[in-house]
Amino acid sequence: MDLRDVIGQRRLLARLGERAVRGDVAHGYELSGPRSIGKHTLALRLAQTLNCATEPVVPGGCGVCIACRKIERGLHPDVREITRLVDQAKRDDRKNVTIEQIREMQRDLALRPLEGRRRVVIIDDAADLSEHAEVALLKTLEEPPPHAVLLLITPTPSRLLETIRSRLQPLPFRSVARLEIERALLARFGQGASRFAAPAAGKPGIAFTLAMDEGARVARSRFEAEFYRLVGSKLTERFAWAAALADERDSQKRSELIETRLVNWSELVRDAAVAGTGVVDRAMRPDRTEESRRLAAKVTTRDLVELAQRMERWRRDVVETTVSARMLLELFVLKLPYDETFAEAA
Repeated sequence: MDLRDVIGQRRLLARLGERAVRGDVAHGYELSGPRSIGKHTLALRLAQTLNCATEPVVPGGCGVCIACRKIERGLHPDVREITRLVDQAKRDDRKNVTIEQIREMQRDLALRPLEGRRRVVIIDDAADLSEHAEVALLKTLEEPPPHAVLLLITPTPSRLLETIRSRLQPLPFRSVARLEIERALLARFGQGASRFAAPAAGKPGIAFTLAMDEGARVARSRFEAEFYRLVGSKLTERFAWAAALADERDSQKRSELIETRLVNWSELVRDAAVAGTGVVDRAMRPDRTEESRRLAAKVTTRDLVELAQRMERWRRDVVETTVSARMLLELFVLKLPYDETFAEAA
């Protein structure tokens, strides 16, 4: 199955194959895996395949017919995307997809498609469903309309009700090999873009964002500078940093801010551990080789590896559990090594 823009995931795509072209698909799928791995891209391409107006239909849709273009722009009447609502004006800490959103979806699904062959609903992130919304969604999955296809996207499938998961076909996404990402970058952007494959850490979405968006590259550089500043900071400054980040009222935004830092910074710690072995050509951040060597000179490789592993566990805790953000951040700054030479970093 050759779906445009879906990088890697060969086993997963092989499971869909020509069934999507024939319209022989399940009523519900669970697209799970890390963020920026390609889940949303596949969901859109599947919606395009099921509603493409070009004959014969090709996997992923033709991408140029009016139906495919409408789906890409979010304008197709038979394809709905549902996400968590947040009232920014009120700084609303609403972390759930509401039952009202699911009921509106159910009213849509009760009708036959207006323009296409299938009504497709993409729920991103499905783990954000409120308790009542989960119950309502379960009823739809138990007795789905014949023309309905529901695509539930989540990086944390364990947070979904087991009764919901049992009615979905699993589509687990895996990290993509660096070489595959490099090839995709080269094909899309030409020479020079392949350098963004390593820092993407198996996530094509990150690589493409870095290649396309100068702002993303600047933000990534700021994250790196923030890490090294913390390494060079005393405990009072570290605890102040932890308190400020933990005080973000929007819980979803707070989790994303913490997760982003832990993902980025664990790569810096991993590079320092690699530098401690004398190997530099495997660095995920080759432009930070000097900092990696300095950190490796102060901390043992074993301690750096242990810290990187802890950071991955903490990242999962932030995403998958209701762990106290402040407690986690304070534990992180206590475990972070101290090196006064980084006090003036960036």
